[in-house]
Amino acid sequence: MQHEHGPDGDLPEMSLFNVSRRGFLGGGATAVSAVMVGAASTMTGQPALAETAGMMPPPAPNASGSMGVRLTYLGGPTYLIEIGNFRILTDPGFDPQGTERDEGPGHLLTKIMAPPIAADQIGELDLVLLSHAQHFDNLDNEGRRLLGTAKLALTTPESVALGLPGNPKGLKTWESTEVSNAQGETLKITAMPGVHTSNPDLRDIIGEVTGFMVEWEGQKDGALYISGDTVWIDDLEEIAKRYKVGTAVLHMGAANVPAVGDNILTMRSEDGARLSKLLQLKNAYPAHFEGWRHFSQGSWQMLRDFNTAGVADTLRLLRPGEWHEVEV
Repeated sequence: MQHEHGPDGDLPEMSLFNVSRRGFLGGGATAVSAVMVGAASTMTGQPALAETAGMMPPPAPNASGSMGVRLTYLGGPTYLIEIGNFRILTDPGFDPQGTERDEGPGHLLTKIMAPPIAADQIGELDLVLLSHAQHFDNLDNEGRRLLGTAKLALTTPESVALGLPGNPKGLKTWESTEVSNAQGETLKITAMPGVHTSNPDLRDIIGEVTGFMVEWEGQKDGALYISGDTVWIDDLEEIAKRYKVGTAVLHMGAANVPAVGDNILTMRSEDGARLSKLLQLKNAYPAHFEGWRHFSQGSWQMLRDFNTAGVADTLRLLRPGEWHEVEV
């Protein structure tokens, strides 16, 4: 697999406040990325301390009194999303750096980044949103253990059939469910379309995946969307027709393993930029672009392609362990 390397001089000129960092990107390549805080919405954030991550108070309500939102980036496809008193984890991955799993010929997955927060420091979980369970980078050993402690996990029907621990529930595409907590808060969650390969002939072999749309009363800028592991498909245009979306977690990284040849398993950065433009996002939080060797694109490609598409001010690149509070 060929990995792209972006020299510092190839980065687009950005008008936003950039804080450069270096880390494992796209198959372990070292490249410059940036934390970008634009004027589209008010956000606060800082690195989350591992020993306090599970004890942080709920995010403060927004200016209109609706539930506050905090997103903490945990590497790979994993975010801790706090909405009011709800604590939600996406695609749990907490195994140590160097963990491997051979998923078949030409399909070796190797983790190249340690989690910024250990699984036992996450705290109680109300909900896990799992794109799919058949691949190790979306649900590793520690993530699977953590899944069993959550009150509820939403995923695909095919993933539920694999015998997941805890309380899993499968949602078909466009199917919705409501989740309430002891504080009287309610979320509506709807399964979004997704396809896990750019090659139609491989789709049955690779298996089904899903994204999620999260809605609640009082949203100011639209719903919260989590793409899950999908490539660009025309059904994404249907999402734009059905929903107003303000903030999204977009799985990019153009994942690739030798078993699928030149095909990709997740969106390229240019696809993520195209989707940000289609949905008219205010905030695009990248996921699934660093931490595993089979991710072939890193943050410098996002900077380039979001800039080219004219949506650079939507991109929110966080350091692993860093959080943002954002109005949704």
